[in-house]
Amino acid sequence: MPFQPLPQDQPSAILSCPDCHASWLIYEQQVGLPITCPGCGSTARPTHLGHTKAGSGRQVSFPSFRRLLEQPDTAHRVIPIVERWLNLRYEGALRFVDPAGQPVLLTEVHFQLQGQAEWQGAIYNLFMSSVR
Repeated sequence: MPFQPLPQDQPSAILSCPDCHASWLIYEQQVGLPITCPGCGSTARPTHLGHTKAGSGRQVSFPSFRRLLEQPDTAHRVIPIVERWLNLRYEGALRFVDPAGQPVLLTEVHFQLQGQAEWQGAIYNLFMSSVR
């Protein structure tokens, strides 16, 4: 049976893919399980890096964050925020680059946003506004 979080659970464990080095958040109960990397699709056991300190309880999952960027009615609000907060430039087609023009994985963008309580809360509020 697949993992089913309890309603009060929030993703708090930080993982890193041994293949593409993407980082993302999972539920504590998933640590040690084989998980598909959202960056490259690898099913290797990711490395557990610790826990987030954001702790707002308002995390937005990676698929939900991706939807915010894919939907025109939310993308125009989310993209400028990501560019400003993370000093990145949006290239289109869900691609961000750093100031040197190097690509930044979308999973890393999500991870960085979820690692700061203020940013996490703002993205959560945008997401909740879009689903209402």
